[in-house]
Amino acid sequence: MSLEDKIDQLKGAVKEGVGKISGDVKAEKEGAAEQATAKAKEVAEDAKKAAEEAAEKAKEVAGNVKDAVEGTIDGVKNILN
Repeated sequence: MSLEDKIDQLKGAVKEGVGKISGDVKAEKEGAAEQATAKAKEVAEDAKKAAEEAAEKAKEVAGNVKDAVEGTIDGVKNILN
């Protein structure tokens, strides 16, 4: 969630409000669209961050599994020798 997205949401809300007060339907709709666009960007950024964190966690888990498998193989080799 970036500050820029929050500012864009606020600008859109102001524009929408001014449009409502003044009866300017075009400005009202543009403001609502600007808010929605900024919110969509914010959600996309949050989703990207969550995906990156999940990928990093998956790498960590894969490394742990690899280590466990290698340890098991070493243990079996020691038993057989």
